[in-house]
Amino acid sequence: MPEITAAKVKELRERTGSGMMDCKKALAETGGDMEKAIDYLREKGLAKAAKKAERTASDGRIFHIVSQDGKRGVMIELNSETDFVAKTDEFNDLGNKITAHLFSKSFETPAALLESAHESGSTINDLVTAVIAKLGENIVLKRFARFDAANGRAFCYIHSNYKVGALVELDADNNSACDAPEFAELGHEICMQIAAANPLYLVAEDAPEDVIEREKAVYRQQLLDEGKPADKIEKILPGKMRKYFENTCLLEQEYIRDTDKKVKDLVAETGKKLGAKICVKRFERFAIGE
Repeated sequence: MPEITAAKVKELRERTGSGMMDCKKALAETGGDMEKAIDYLREKGLAKAAKKAERTASDGRIFHIVSQDGKRGVMIELNSETDFVAKTDEFNDLGNKITAHLFSKSFETPAALLESAHESGSTINDLVTAVIAKLGENIVLKRFARFDAANGRAFCYIHSNYKVGALVELDADNNSACDAPEFAELGHEICMQIAAANPLYLVAEDAPEDVIEREKAVYRQQLLDEGKPADKIEKILPGKMRKYFENTCLLEQEYIRDTDKKVKDLVAETGKKLGAKICVKRFERFAIGE
């Protein structure tokens, strides 16, 4: 039987990221053949990962990249089972690799992203599996967003604990406005608003009809329970729904830094200052555990 040297174990650890004892066992099982030992560890890693995939991953971190010119922004939510693993170098390196991969190429779904080939030659799913095998926890790419801003800029904010992130795209009808410091400040403020106030929609028209009808049904029942006459309820409902949209629609929300104005007022004021029509085109908010 060939000698399993410390140098070989070290090389295998460096090439696979596996633990020392696993590397020693792999070399022993494969007669010291380095390439076969790598395959052995990969196979064992896949088996371990399959078992761990059944476990709930409800912690993790938000990762993002915004291009220097602001024309592209991407954000992902990568989940782990514990915050301890989410803070490891291996987990964060994986998150950064996935984010950079998404930045370089567009995908329709997390599954498509995971199945795609990384520049290292492995698939993204292989990279995830390797980290699962090394850290011993289930890791899941839950969701992602990628904004390509044709007529504006993308902005992103990640909270200091990396648990909440917001990505927004702002448009303007002239390029000079997009390059102004005030435009960048507006993008930052709206990201902060999204992270703090958790809007569900941009405007009321974006709310699905079934959601609207469900909210109306709840308010009707509340009013009936309060003893309101049935003929008065339909007159009260519009006010109730207006308040609902003020809470759930980004542009109708009170601005977190000045509750005397709405977010749409902040957008209009910045547009007037820059001599441009500015609009919030779209946004995403990710929060770990939601």
